[in-house]
Amino acid sequence: MAKGLIMKYWILVTHPNNFEVMKAKSIAAMKEKRKGFALAVEPGDKVVFYLTKIGKFGGAAEFTSRARSETSKIFPEEKVGEVHPWRFDVKFEAKLSPEDYKDSELFKDKLKYLKKWPAKYWKLGFQGNVHEIPKEDWETLKKGLR
Repeated sequence: MAKGLIMKYWILVTHPNNFEVMKAKSIAAMKEKRKGFALAVEPGDKVVFYLTKIGKFGGAAEFTSRARSETSKIFPEEKVGEVHPWRFDVKFEAKLSPEDYKDSELFKDKLKYLKKWPAKYWKLGFQGNVHEIPKEDWETLKKGLR
């Protein structure tokens, strides 16, 4: 992390099959339309992976590179014409296997980030590809992924 910069904390929303690719390659990837977020990521920032379709968390990592643009198809779960060109190297701090993924229900009342929505609509916090979260939420999630 560059001197003087404030570390950021992120949730990356992805399909479970795509997360398996990220785990295997020690990378993270964002969709094309998330360029602004991708360019805001600095080495040293932290990320947790929220898995769509199953509503669980699968891991936590530290970004070890800035975004680079690559157009090769890397994920099995990409819609036609959809690529995740914003790629980063990451170092996993928690890398769960599918049977150990943590249900997001365990965290819904503990995350400050989710207070933006009415309690019954907390899952709206996981719509979209990437979100910045408070440091306390990162710490809560990372602890819960051990």
